[in-house]
Amino acid sequence: MQYIGEILSLTVAFFTTLFGPFIGVSLSLMAVEYTRAGIASTLMALTPVLIILPYSFIYKQKIKLQEVFGTIVTIIGVAMFFLL
Repeated sequence: MQYIGEILSLTVAFFTTLFGPFIGVSLSLMAVEYTRAGIASTLMALTPVLIILPYSFIYKQKIKLQEVFGTIVTIIGVAMFFLL
């Protein structure tokens, strides 16, 4: 029974490793194709913003002010770099 669980885990790991980057890169290229590069880059830089909440729920950690401040600075920096 444990062997089946290991096979299932390896199968899930294989497919997420294969399709995760493939889908992410494909959607990034599609965003650049259908919008301006500055807008697409700003949207792709939203990863820290989207990761903060799942991180706090999964690891049961409070969101620190430094994390919020760092995320805001990152997004502003990317927006200024590409949109100006």
